[in-house]
Amino acid sequence: MDRKTPFPNSHSLGNKGNLGASTLDSSLLSYPEFRRLLGQEIKRSERYCEYLSLLIIDFSSLVKKSPLSPKERVEVTINIGGRIKGSIRETDFVCPLGQGRLALMLAGTSREGAEYLASKLKESLLPLLSPEIAEGDGQIKAVVTSYPEEGNGKQNLLRFINSYLLLG
Repeated sequence: MDRKTPFPNSHSLGNKGNLGASTLDSSLLSYPEFRRLLGQEIKRSERYCEYLSLLIIDFSSLVKKSPLSPKERVEVTINIGGRIKGSIRETDFVCPLGQGRLALMLAGTSREGAEYLASKLKESLLPLLSPEIAEGDGQIKAVVTSYPEEGNGKQNLLRFINSYLLLG
């Protein structure tokens, strides 16, 4: 298999065309922009008594054990983030957190809704990865936190995201 094609089965989350692009997918947010929007969404959620959930998809144990270079691992993460962004609502946001980690901000979504999405994404991601990644001994993890269900304010949600940045 050509190492420049990390997604042999492009049907699971929709077809986005060329998957070898090394630039940040324009549908994904940078971390500073993600933090800025998270602050706005928390204020909106507080004001209108709406849910806000954060979901971390972590497949870093798979990509870090693969034969791919660090640059290729980042490309895989960005490409998967673009696929996920293409399959969720326009009001939701995706931000790469490094090699094999993505953060999703799900406005108006309860913890149960975020956990359901997490289970569907975990099922859909493995077939997207090339055999050299998918056959590794790692796993795909999903972690969810929600506001206001867990009493999380802005600082706790930012700590939640930052804890995954520090693992990278």
